[in-house]
Amino acid sequence: MDGVRFGVLGPLLVTHEGRDVRVPAGQPRQVLVLLLLHTGQTVSVDHLMSVLWDGDPPASARKAVQVHVSQLRRALKDLPGVSLEWSRQGYRLDVPDRSLDLQLFRDAQDPDEALAHWRGPALAELTTNTQLANQLEEERLGAIERRVDKAIKDGRHHEIIGELTGYVTEHPTRERLRGALMVALHRGGRQADALRTYDEGRRLLAEELGLDPGQELKDLHAAILRGDIPAVPRELPAKPDPFVGRRAEIELITGTSDTVIAVHGPGGQGKSALATAAAHAMAGRFPDGQLYVDLHGATPGRSPLSPAEVVRRFLRALGTPPLAVPTDPSEAAALYRSTLARRKVLVLLDNAVDAAQVGPLLPGEPGSAVLITSRRMLATLSARHVRLDSLPQEDALRLLGDDSPAAEQVAKACDYLPLALTIAAARLRSRPDWTTATLAKRLADQRHRLDELDFDDLGVRSSFQLSFEGLNAGSTRAFTLLCCLNVPSVSEPVIQALLGQADVDRALDPLVDAKLVEPCGPERYRVHDLLRLFGAEHVNDEKHDALARALTHYRETLAAALKKLRPHAYGALGYSAADGLDEPLRWLTDEAENLLAAARSAVAEPALAGHALAIAHMLYPHLFKQDRVADLVELGQIADQAARTAGSSAALQTALLVRSAANRRIGSFETARAQLEEVLEARADDPFGQGRALAGIGTIQRELGELEQASETLAQAIKLTEEYGPAGAQRVPLSALAQVHQVAGRYEQALDAAVQSLGHAREHADEAGTAYALASQGQALFKLGRLDEAEAALDECIELCRVTGEHNDEWQALLCRAELLLAAGRPAPATKDAERCLEITSARGDRYGEGVARLVLAKAGLEKHADRAAELLGTPGLRRDNLLDSLISWPERGEDQPQCSKPLV
Repeated sequence: MDGVRFGVLGPLLVTHEGRDVRVPAGQPRQVLVLLLLHTGQTVSVDHLMSVLWDGDPPASARKAVQVHVSQLRRALKDLPGVSLEWSRQGYRLDVPDRSLDLQLFRDAQDPDEALAHWRGPALAELTTNTQLANQLEEERLGAIERRVDKAIKDGRHHEIIGELTGYVTEHPTRERLRGALMVALHRGGRQADALRTYDEGRRLLAEELGLDPGQELKDLHAAILRGDIPAVPRELPAKPDPFVGRRAEIELITGTSDTVIAVHGPGGQGKSALATAAAHAMAGRFPDGQLYVDLHGATPGRSPLSPAEVVRRFLRALGTPPLAVPTDPSEAAALYRSTLARRKVLVLLDNAVDAAQVGPLLPGEPGSAVLITSRRMLATLSARHVRLDSLPQEDALRLLGDDSPAAEQVAKACDYLPLALTIAAARLRSRPDWTTATLAKRLADQRHRLDELDFDDLGVRSSFQLSFEGLNAGSTRAFTLLCCLNVPSVSEPVIQALLGQADVDRALDPLVDAKLVEPCGPERYRVHDLLRLFGAEHVNDEKHDALARALTHYRETLAAALKKLRPHAYGALGYSAADGLDEPLRWLTDEAENLLAAARSAVAEPALAGHALAIAHMLYPHLFKQDRVADLVELGQIADQAARTAGSSAALQTALLVRSAANRRIGSFETARAQLEEVLEARADDPFGQGRALAGIGTIQRELGELEQASETLAQAIKLTEEYGPAGAQRVPLSALAQVHQVAGRYEQALDAAVQSLGHAREHADEAGTAYALASQGQALFKLGRLDEAEAALDECIELCRVTGEHNDEWQALLCRAELLLAAGRPAPATKDAERCLEITSARGDRYGEGVARLVLAKAGLEKHADRAAELLGTPGLRRDNLLDSLISWPERGEDQPQCSKPLV
């Protein structure tokens, strides 16, 4: 930078015309810093002496200051616009406008621009007085807070999580930074990490300062638990560059007050580019976010997306907790419209197939707006319709970047079609040895014109081909194999398995540079759908071996995660993947969607179907416990298809287990029981397998209210698992039997079964089984009036649930303890437990759980919850829990109290 520059935001900086100006070391530099802090103002000699000698100047200090100033005058005398003057009041330094970094920092409106002026700790020369530096550091932190707030608002929460984590580590008591990190983690789908960040801050404040978090941070914590933080999605694709012409269409779209704008026209007319450019121009009018989806209405090799799938995706993007997204399409669409009614959101629906596809995606009230592209005119929509045709010649030449006669020939050969023109321009850029005349000559041959342009759908393929051909052999292989692994995102360890090599960076970097692969998180990548289809066309015979390696990795890592979470059940597994898996529950949560997709992609291949079935068999208990109903149902379908491909009796039995769990979770108990009975019959030569099937059947019978049959079935299960299973295997049916006795009111028998189950669980270090048994023990003791013992059992159960991350089990144990505390005349701790129940259940969208939590709060004296509890528990078709129902003291409970349920633990 030319001219004079001064800097105090870091080591002292003085330059002129880009060259350093020498300032004498020591106190002269400190004097200059103090004068720069007060440019244009008179600084007294007394103030200078006080700072230089830390409040205790010697007798010679005044003379020393005069010497230092004299030295500074000599150093600065040749700098234009700089003057250092003396008066009776002190010294005054004047510098050119906008030459001091501190001034630029304070004047900057954009926090990124402001922070760019910092080069290190401010006022590094002032070692005797840190107060001034601390004041500037406070200003820097304020700018950092504004910057991260802006990034989160702009939807860039993923980008700043690492940076924010560093700031919070450096400034652990700064609550605004901690709150920003919590919001970024929450919006990045890492709710557990967000809550952990709060807990760490709360403990630190208590231990170091004896304080509680401020109310704002407490409110944020509660909002995260409830899922109430409104997400601000910023999903628009990048603005097309170059984008030329279409001025009239842009003005029409951006200037209309219509809620729905529908752009239509033949393929290749640039509908997506126009809509994206218009959406960026309109984005500022929609502060609550922008949603985007490619509906695949005209995508080769892809079926159009269903409206239900898009509604679920949009609800999650708008902040609805995944478990609160209704599985019924009509209910989900209604919730989507209600969510949009409270916000101003721009929705870009690209590549629609017909009006029926977009109908459920339209807002019900003004405020939000929808921009649609399609090939056909969606004439039945009440919308502002905009038709696109080919570009006029002037704009076509601008898109080519050339107005020569040869460019006119190219534009005419392209029929002025934007896609073809874009491809032609890209070819010219990629071949600097070509002239426009070279391309015009190649296009003149009509027999090969489409080959040259890859027109329409082929045009997309050709545009990808240009990037693909520039790859080295390793990157080419990586891209084609990645395109065969049809999962939403892929981590580096999976890529290592897919490629069969540890070093994948050298193969991935060129793919990222070529925009063929997109980073979507730390060491995680994704391939867009059309690129995936293109790359899969180029795969060689290595495909099956590569997919087998990737599926083996998924399978072994899933087993490793389960081994760490449930060593009693998976301890026999010896996969080395367990050694490096520090957070198995987070891995399961992060990878569940990819595991589903990986299994889905392998069901039809005889050599791979076994992997799909194994993944489904291991994954279904996790999805069951997490209430991921839609995923569990799909997993059942995957297991069924994989088993049919495999064709063996054992495979079909495994699929029946998965399908039975799915049917049980959605309330189809008779179907679930019939499937387990089929397994039971097929396992005539496997007594232990029969015992496990009977345990499931007995649990379903309890859920159906068939308590005597359930007791008999579970007694058989206990006998078979004890005689033929591994040591302690009977603890599962024993715990289920305790629940049956509990619902039947046989509390002594329930306690006996729970105690036996607990003994086996403790003996085999089964934390989850211990929690189940402790829950049953606490419930039975509560009903027997042994409240102190019951409370102790439930206390331990709740702690174990928190250790294992089983929040579904945690809230139900908390609810039982709240009932116990009310019975003991202790409403205050009962209220605390019920409020925690309400936080968990409302965040998960569990209407029954929220209803019973509010009921207990009303009984504890918070009557404001009573009406909402009655509304929730009166929901038609609500699946209730007969075990919890048996524990709750119901006001005016009648004989017709519903008994159908899902299990407690």
